[in-house]
Amino acid sequence: MKLTFRFAMASAGLLLVLSACSVEKEDVAPQLRADELQVAVQGKWSIERINSKLCRSGNCNTQVYNGRPQDYFELRADSAFLLRSGTQYANTYRDRFKADYSYAGSFVLSNFSWSARYVVKLREANKLVLESTFTGTDPNAVFTDTYFLYQ
Repeated sequence: MKLTFRFAMASAGLLLVLSACSVEKEDVAPQLRADELQVAVQGKWSIERINSKLCRSGNCNTQVYNGRPQDYFELRADSAFLLRSGTQYANTYRDRFKADYSYAGSFVLSNFSWSARYVVKLREANKLVLESTFTGTDPNAVFTDTYFLYQ
């Protein structure tokens, strides 16, 4: 009986000590500083796929665009170019943007009245994952595009 009581007390003490320890959450993908970001993402990237998610009032739908050999997303010092050939509408999608790399961990692409912030989710030797979330004219509609790129 004494042994069981001691074991229970020791277990409770250990549990109390362990629960008092604070565990800090480590960022597994540290943010790039603004001065590092531009150098890290610049270049001509092939498109593996683009996941486009639309959420409206809690209902979400995702479309996946699988890249073709001629597709690319080119990020330059002050601009960016996106080419997707033969999209679901059978047209080639070409767009150019002004690029602003003055933010830590993300950059802003804009053209005319449209702009979006692109967050760097992954940057490895030959891989880049970017995510952009924005709203359209309907404030209840939230668009999230995730670009999976490679060199």
